This record gives sequence, structure tokens and C-alpha cells, in this order.
Amino acid sequence: MKKIFLLLSIVGVFGLTGCSSDDDNRVDNDTYSEVFEVDNVDFLASGDFQALVPLNPKIYSTDVISVYRLAGANDLGNDIWEPIPTNYNLDQGTLSYYFDFSVDEVVLYLESSFDPNLRQDFSLNQVFRIVIIPGYVAENLSNNDYDTVMSALKEAKGSVEIKTIK
Repeated sequence: MKKIFLLLSIVGVFGLTGCSSDDDNRVDNDTYSEVFEVDNVDFLASGDFQALVPLNPKIYSTDVISVYRLAGANDLGNDIWEPIPTNYNLDQGTLSYYFDFSVDEVVLYLESSFDPNLRQDFSLNQVFRIVIIPGYVAENLSNNDYDTVMSALKEAKGSVEIKTIK
């Protein structure tokens, strides 16, 4: 009887420790969302109307980058962030912002059908927010609305700090 009880106890211990009910509640603790505000960005002819923003530390290859340009403020004084890429049809012609990224840098571009120096309100002293979105958050997220992206990041991690890069 003692041997049967001992055998059942050993089988029970191994059987219960092998089970887990939290397999679907995995939290990714090594991927972090970050938001960087880059101000005083000047798009100059000498720099091919590009601005390079290094990422330090490097991001994971599964992370996604979204970029937003400060387009002004609403009637209540709140910032309006528009997603990049974006196009403008101006009196002088068309003007576009777009970007690309790798694991260690983001490159912002200003392209236009006219000399961008004619519209310094679009080429000088620009402010951008670069949002690093972990892959598991980005898979079901549209980056067209800044507030939606920030809400998704806060829900995934609890809070998001905005760092300023000059």
C-alpha cells in the first residue's frame, strides 16, 4: 500500500508541474515601444533634403516604425500629428514627406516638384515623432492615427514616455 501511494504521489507531482494554464498570456518583456520627438529638422539642398535619425539602441528586426509630423494645433491648443508619408498640393507644386528605416536608423525625406526652399514652413524647423512599435502590437494596428497607435502602445505596456532628440 505504501508503494502504491508513493508511486501515485510521484506521478501526481510530475503530472501537475508539467501543466500550465498561462500559455496564451505570454508577455514579451524584451521588446519595448519607444517614442522619440525630433525637433529642429531642416531639409536642406546640401543634405539632399534628407534627415538621418540614428536609433540607439538598435531596434529588433520585427519592430515597425511609424513617423508623424507636427502639422499644427487645434482650437484647444492640442498638437495635430499627421502620419508620414503625406503629400501636399501647394500653389508652387506638390510636396511630399516620406521615410525609410533599418534596425539602426530612420531617414526622413522631403521631395517636391519645386525648390523646397521656397516653402520654408515645410522645409525648416520641422518636428517629427518616431514611434517604435513592437511587432506583436503592430500586426493588427493601422498607423494612420497617432492617438490610436499611442493607445495601443499604452495598452500593451502600461505607459509610453516621449523622449526628445535634438
